[in-house]
Amino acid sequence: MNLSFKDQLRDWKQQHQESTPKKKKKHYRKPQKRKSEHLSESDIKSLMGMNRATYRRHRGALRQRG
Repeated sequence: MNLSFKDQLRDWKQQHQESTPKKKKKHYRKPQKRKSEHLSESDIKSLMGMNRATYRRHRGALRQRG
């Protein structure tokens, strides 16, 4: 009764399954999903500084432009 190598390995595995020590699984934290921010167009413009006053130099002093 010649079994193929695959069959022999499967039989051996079934016989010796409980004698092999089980490895402990490391519990890694799953990365948390970040909530996406929904900003309005005016909020984005204010963050970029588009609504700020602009200044220019004039004879050693800063004056508001516009």
